[in-house]
Amino acid sequence: MATLYVSDLDGTLLTPQAALSAYTRTQIAAIVAAGIPFAIATSRSIDSVRAILGPLSLSLPVIEFNGAYVTDLATGQPAVINAIEPAIAEDLFSLAALTQLAPIVSSYCSGANCNSYTQVTHAGLQWLSRDVQQRKGKPWRRLSRYQEILSEPIVRLTLVDTEPRLSELEQLIHERYPGILATHLFENPYQPNWYWLTVEDRRANKGSGIREVQALRGLQDHQITVFGDHNNDIPMFQIADTALAMENATDRLKQHATEVIGHHSADSVAKYLSQAVG
Repeated sequence: MATLYVSDLDGTLLTPQAALSAYTRTQIAAIVAAGIPFAIATSRSIDSVRAILGPLSLSLPVIEFNGAYVTDLATGQPAVINAIEPAIAEDLFSLAALTQLAPIVSSYCSGANCNSYTQVTHAGLQWLSRDVQQRKGKPWRRLSRYQEILSEPIVRLTLVDTEPRLSELEQLIHERYPGILATHLFENPYQPNWYWLTVEDRRANKGSGIREVQALRGLQDHQITVFGDHNNDIPMFQIADTALAMENATDRLKQHATEVIGHHSADSVAKYLSQAVG
């Protein structure tokens, strides 16, 4: 049966330097050229994905922001936007303020994803600020109050701090909005000891994103094979026929895997694809 292949980026398809190796780039280009359905599902934004892929083109939409957007790589225009309800977003701003945390807020404005903030208070936020501003065409706005952007579809809040502080906020969010919001708490792999908490609508997950891609491109009859390394990959592992966890994956994700393959530093996804598709 025909197969749709979907890969995460960081810790999976990318090297530890957050890049595509020459080997992986060549293999993915060959797969796409052969007409084999291949998509990316990532927590990154479309601008970040474009910077990593460079001239490498993909025929299928990118599942970005964990599925908050399903976006055409060439045009940068989303076919799907899964936004947080405005009243809930406003309450999240209040919760963050109560815990003295200042989120970076991602919203859809003027035909693009925009990132807004009120203050950059520590090294963890400075790292994120630099990373965002290095992405060409990615608006970066300072606000006096987060409420200024409530008229825009808000797709994500990103909070950066220590693990205990973010864990406390995550618990508060789930107590207040059980089953309504999706959160992911993880250490920044490129800045140890700084943790990120992302907050999105529950529809913003990689499993739902894959279903959207299937519907958009008529791939509902395809088997699904996925590759991932972290807990935000669980939703797509749950819908996949074959779920491949990296050697470096979290123990929790491995519990959902049908197989564990090699380390992301060893081109393991590209090697698997090369053998699978001949």
